[in-house]
Parts: sequence; C-alpha cells; structure tokens
Amino acid sequence: MRIAFLDPEPAQASDLTGDAAPGRSLSPDPGENAAIDYLVRALEEEGIRVEVDSFLGYVSDPISARIEVPGTDFAPEAITVSGSGSVEDLQRPLVDLGSLDDLPAFLTDTGERLVLDARGPPGSEDFPDLPDLTGMIALVTGTPRPGPVIQISRLGADGAIFVNPEDRLNELTTTTVWGAPSLRNYHRIPDLPVAEVKRSDGARLRAMLQEGPVQVRMSAETRTGWKPLRLAVAHIPGPTPESPFVLAGGHLDSWHHGGTDNGGANVAMLELARAFSRHQDRLKRGLLVAWWPGHSNGRYAGSRWFVDHRFDELRRRAVAYVNFEGLGQMGAKRFGANATGSLAGLARSVVTEEVGDSVDPRPPGRNSDQSFNGVGLPLLQFNHYRLQEDGGYWWWHTPQDTRDKVDAQVLKTDADLYAAALARLLAEPNLPMDLSSVVERLGSLLARRQEIAGSDLDLGKAIRQQERLLEAVEDLEASLPASHDPAVDRALVAIARPLHRVLYTLLGPYHPDPAVTQGALPGLRAVEMLEANDPDTDRHRFALTTLLRERARILEALDESHSRVLALLQDL
Repeated sequence: MRIAFLDPEPAQASDLTGDAAPGRSLSPDPGENAAIDYLVRALEEEGIRVEVDSFLGYVSDPISARIEVPGTDFAPEAITVSGSGSVEDLQRPLVDLGSLDDLPAFLTDTGERLVLDARGPPGSEDFPDLPDLTGMIALVTGTPRPGPVIQISRLGADGAIFVNPEDRLNELTTTTVWGAPSLRNYHRIPDLPVAEVKRSDGARLRAMLQEGPVQVRMSAETRTGWKPLRLAVAHIPGPTPESPFVLAGGHLDSWHHGGTDNGGANVAMLELARAFSRHQDRLKRGLLVAWWPGHSNGRYAGSRWFVDHRFDELRRRAVAYVNFEGLGQMGAKRFGANATGSLAGLARSVVTEEVGDSVDPRPPGRNSDQSFNGVGLPLLQFNHYRLQEDGGYWWWHTPQDTRDKVDAQVLKTDADLYAAALARLLAEPNLPMDLSSVVERLGSLLARRQEIAGSDLDLGKAIRQQERLLEAVEDLEASLPASHDPAVDRALVAIARPLHRVLYTLLGPYHPDPAVTQGALPGLRAVEMLEANDPDTDRHRFALTTLLRERARILEALDESHSRVLALLQDL
C-alpha cells in the first residue's frame, strides 16, 4: 500500500512554527497553544477524533545570563541553559579548563545516582592531578551537556562558562532527568549556574587570562518547576476497538522559531494523519499521532507523561513507535535511520524503494522523545542530514531556525519515507517485524561482552539460551501464515519485549533511564571495568556484582521470550 504525501489543502508551516514572534518558544507558549488549537480544528474538520490532555509538567526555562569582567567594558552576549542553576552577581576568579576533551572523565551518570567509571573516583591514584575549582568560575570550550556540568560541579566550581566551538549560541539542557522527576532521580537535577558564550568571546576571555588573573561577574536565571502543558493526540481507529495500533509522534515545542526543529515534522504529521484517515478502510491496525509538549525545556515531558498514564494500553495494544524529528532541512543529502532490530529491515527497504539509497540503521539513542523503551515498543525514525562540508545543521537550536530553512521538496521526500513505512506498518496483512534480527543482535552483543570479560564473568548460559531462542524464532517465522489474526501482531511484539528491555534500558520498564546514551545492552557495559581494574579492588568487585545481577535479568528475559514463542507456535 502506498499513500502519497499529497493534499489539496496542505497545512501551512506558519501555522505550526513560531515565525510570528522572536524569542524562545517554550512549553507552554502562546504560539504552542495556538498551534494545538489549529491542529484540533484541522483534524476535526477531517472527521478525525482528537484528544487533548492537560497536565502539569516539570520544566526548566532558561531566562537570561550575563557575563562581565569588572574594570573593563567587556560584556559578551551570553545565554543560560535549561536544567541549570541560578545566581546573581557571582564574582569569582576565572580558571581555564581548556576543551571538554581535556576534562578527566571520572564520572558517568548511568543509573539512579552518579556512579564511578572504570578509572575511579576524584582524588584516587588514577587522578592525582584533578584541579580544585572551589571558589572559581570554570571556562571550558564545548557546548553545555550534562556530563561536563556534573564533573565541573563535583570539582567544586561555583559557576561555568561554556565557549561554543562556533561563533553562535545553541540552546541546550544539562539535566539527565527524563520527564518529570521522581523520588528516584530528582537529586540529579543540576544546580550549577551555567552560561554559554560565542567562540570569539571565549577567545577574548582567554586572551585576558594570558595577561594575568581575571575576575568574572556572572548572573544566570532559570525558572524551574511545574507548569500546565497540553498534549494533542489524533486517533485513527483500526478495524475493531481492540485492534493493535502504531503510535507516531514528534515534539511540538521548539527553540525560537523551530522551522526544521520541529515545524516541518509537525506539518508532515498532520498531513499523514489526514491521508491515513481517508484510507481508514484499508488499515489493519490503528494509528495514534501525538504532538509532544515539553520536549525542549521538560526533557521529553510530554511523551514520558503519556507513558506514565497509558502504560497498560501501550503494553497491550501498541506495536511500534515512529518518531518524527528534524524533517525538511534545506540542502539535506544524506539519509539515515534509527531503528530497533525488529524494524531495521523495514527502514532499509523503505529508503531503498523510495529514494534509491542504502542506510545502515543505528540503534535508538537517549533523545528525540524515545520514551517507549520501557514499554518495549519497536522504534523507527528516519533522518535526512546536511553534509558537514555544506555547513551541517548549523541553525539547530538557534534563532536562525526559521521557515526559510524548510525546503518543501526535501520535506515531501522525508514525509514520503514516513508515509511508506506507516503504510506497511498499518496496512500489510502481517506486521513487518523481524524477530530474528532482535535475537541475533542480542547474541552478537553477548559474545562481544564475553570476549571482554574473559574468565571473570561467564555468559555461557545466556549465549546458549540465546541460540535456543533463535532456533525457536526461526521456526516461528517460517510457520506464520500469509495473513494472520491481529492477536498475532501483539504476540510478536510481546515476544520481543523482554529482549528489547535488556537491549535498550538500564533501570527496567517503569522508571526512565537518564538522558545519557549508553548504547545497546547497557547493563553489561561494566565488563569494561573488569578489564581495567585489578581483581582485588573495590571497583572490580562492585562491577562484578553489578554484572551478575544483570546476567540474571538477561537469563529471565531469554526464558520469557522463549516461552512466548512456544506458546504462539502452539496456538498457530
């Protein structure tokens, strides 16, 4: 089934972006609320049911930053970032830490609290020369990110000035808390005041330091707390009330005008909702289209709220999550995709068929409203990039992300990729899901972790169970009829769900992992600590304890998936 991205009255980008007004366009922004009202009108005129939920989201609005060098007229343009602390007229000595690459990576934020990486804690023999930043403001080249902010704070600094590697200012966030904080993770919200300056102004600060000590006066304001948000979801039902459904989503809020991030995607989502509604009689599965609020200043607040309040429905009926992000970038030339193993083949075939290109899908990261790993939903997201030699995506998270950055033809190409993928997910008799690839991916990762761990950790039983599961899955896929009952779709996702959770989550189904990319099979990353530390050290023994517990989780997941395969084979 092919549904073209064509409509006699397409949505206008100006209806879903903030070109009318300058400044940050953060949830809940008047322009965002106007866009939601527009979406509701446009969808209801099409006869599509729209649900608008109102809820309190925890957001952090960056208001302002000011940097001054007392005794001079130098006051560079500066911004602060979401998820950082506030301060007024903090005057301290400035200390130059160089670039982010020069910072000692003694911490990683991988779980419910800060944990030490393979090389040990500050002050250990591994880091004899860590700087003491107590009573200072740190200057460092790089964009503000959670890891460096945590490191600088733990070294005692009272504030940090990040020097953008380019002569611009990109809006960012420094918290790793995904969605609304809970009792398990609220302590990870940073309180370090942060400012960002342009490359040229950072160079001038460094030139002053070359002449002697420099005092800096710093002010930064963020407003963090609970604010009312609105979440619009379009419902295009399947053949029955209990039919499986695909969830498609993309964030509605933006930094500044948000032409390509995420106005182009918002337009495509609306047009595709209209298109699939008009072909509803041909759909085997339902479609939910969600416009997430609180992406930028709430660290994926909207999509996480949806999981918290719809977890059981998602677990029972949802069969995939398709994420829309950054569509329509002018000058885009390179195609890519993010996908879980079960949908990687779909991503490859769609790109080849639609644009004649080939892609090697990357696994999900910790970004882009990918809040559904705990639910165990297969993920698909297409990417269409500008080349670095063409300037890259330079306007990302800046006031220059205006409507002129959206190329209509590129947007149509991008939307057609999504139309083709959704058409297959929604209308093919059998869900286009590759279970074998999921099991094979887990097997290759287990083998790699075993190689690193050596004799310190035995993953042999897990590897044998993975091989047994792969044989059963291959038998199942060979036994599937050409057209099967919708219950089989749900059963296939249920088989993959335990594997998905060990492949892509660290904390399990219900509590979101930090917004830090840990790669696939994150629970076994600690094998690197076994390799890096002597067996009689605490770090080695702590790591081994962690790995033994994670091994138990993987064994249980393999057993659960195997049991579900056998049950489905018996039903067939």
